[in-house]
Amino acid sequence: MATLLQEILTNNHEFLVNNKYTKEISKYPQKKFALLTCMDTRLVELMGETVKSLLLTIYVFDIKEIFIVGHYDCGVALTSSKDILHNMRSRGVSEQQLKLIEKDFQVWLDPYTDPAKNVLTVIKKLKANPFIPNDIPIHGLIIDPHTGKLDLLADGYKET
Repeated sequence: MATLLQEILTNNHEFLVNNKYTKEISKYPQKKFALLTCMDTRLVELMGETVKSLLLTIYVFDIKEIFIVGHYDCGVALTSSKDILHNMRSRGVSEQQLKLIEKDFQVWLDPYTDPAKNVLTVIKKLKANPFIPNDIPIHGLIIDPHTGKLDLLADGYKET
């Protein structure tokens, strides 16, 4: 039985062979947008790693728009820090180690129960960030993973 890694590598090889992929792709984004999805949206704080990456895309790659995309039926929205810590305990992580992350997990995960609300919260944080230029529109969408339908939650520029 092939491992997932082997399956990925085999599929990649078949893609390259069958499609004769030779097009050179620029390292600079052609559509000039940045996309944050599901897990990324929980990592947005004033200068969190996700925001640092966004700033790089804006100031190095000349990104013109930001899209925040959540999804309905999110499994993480149905769990809690208590559940994850319990699962970590059952897999052998020591109480001493769990104490080091317990509060961070509570702050990071427990408020996240509504994917649409989370998208709007992230947009609010990004619009309040002084390092994101006012001329960058920030769009909020949520997708239904069962139908593919996108719902627009928010659309617009930072208020000046």
